[in-house]
Amino acid sequence: MRENGRGVRFALKWEYGRRRRGKGHRRLILLVILLLAALVVAAYVLMRSGMLPQPWSATRAVPGEGGDKAAEARTSQQDEYVESQFLMNTYVSIRAFGAGAQAAVGAAFDEMRRVEGLMSRFVPTSDISRVNQAAGADPVRVSDETFMLLEKAQECSQLSGGAFDITIGPVVDAWGFGTDSPHVPDQGALAKATALVNFRAVGLDPVAKTARLAVPGMSIDLGGIAKGYAGDRAAAVLREHGVEHALIDAGGNIVAVGTRPDGSPWHIGIRDPRGTSPTDTIGPVVEVRDRAVVTSGDYERFFMEGRRRYHHIFDPKTGMPATRAESATVIARDSLDADMLSTAIFVLGPVEGMKMLERLDGVAGMVVGADGKMTFSPGYPGR
Repeated sequence: MRENGRGVRFALKWEYGRRRRGKGHRRLILLVILLLAALVVAAYVLMRSGMLPQPWSATRAVPGEGGDKAAEARTSQQDEYVESQFLMNTYVSIRAFGAGAQAAVGAAFDEMRRVEGLMSRFVPTSDISRVNQAAGADPVRVSDETFMLLEKAQECSQLSGGAFDITIGPVVDAWGFGTDSPHVPDQGALAKATALVNFRAVGLDPVAKTARLAVPGMSIDLGGIAKGYAGDRAAAVLREHGVEHALIDAGGNIVAVGTRPDGSPWHIGIRDPRGTSPTDTIGPVVEVRDRAVVTSGDYERFFMEGRRRYHHIFDPKTGMPATRAESATVIARDSLDADMLSTAIFVLGPVEGMKMLERLDGVAGMVVGADGKMTFSPGYPGR
């Protein structure tokens, strides 16, 4: 549940008859109105102060009003500031508390925009675009940050047996995701695109900090990791500005900075993948402090053809949308790790995905299988 910061309005319709009402009647009505108004104001103040906690959905995008900067901002007695912008192909909302919260949030958005400029394959000058453009040719020097993400991605690919693979770019393009007309591709085109998916064909030189794609036509897509890293960087910037209580919501990627202002944990609701509303949740509400909660789901970007749902999380081995899960949630210290792992276990499904998580320290997860049943890893909070 989100607060819209616009206050509460009452529409009161008074109807007057021809007969004059008595003073006692008018006073009674006025008293009732004043009591109702007092109750509403009290509830509003308690919510704004954090004394009435509200779950934040881990997969709910914050609505905006269009443009590059759809912003909602407000201040309160506790110096609360909330703003949302469209970044990295989703709406990102940051809610921060404390003196200087507005400036801190602005700096955090600037940092996320910088990460996008480095790592989006849709930005022609980005590191990733330059590596993709040179596929089959010479290695390309990239920034230390981009190189680190490429190394982390390779580790996750090895760990998941290829369920996570950043060379999925040709398949994403074949399906038309990222355009205004996603579609089921021709089988020949899909087979050609899938043949180019191979994380082992990414050459990384840790000394020269270069990356190389071995085969022409290959392309890297960091959609399953860059948003997580951007969330971590935004949290770091908020802390650098003295913010101790904040919540970052990047369309399924939640990063909790500290606690709520009253010291209680943040409450994160996991979206029901088959709910009728973005506020419908499934499983226990998660209580977190200084943690990331990331959910990958087949409801985030999809289209229907006939009665079949085609979504944007692909099985690298087949080039088809993964079918073993409806959603996968991972809780970890870093949003980067949670982002990668949630994608991997979504592809692997509840059985193999839980086996992978059980080999890792400091992470927990929940998978909603294709049958709608929930499977939890050991240590998942609230169970």
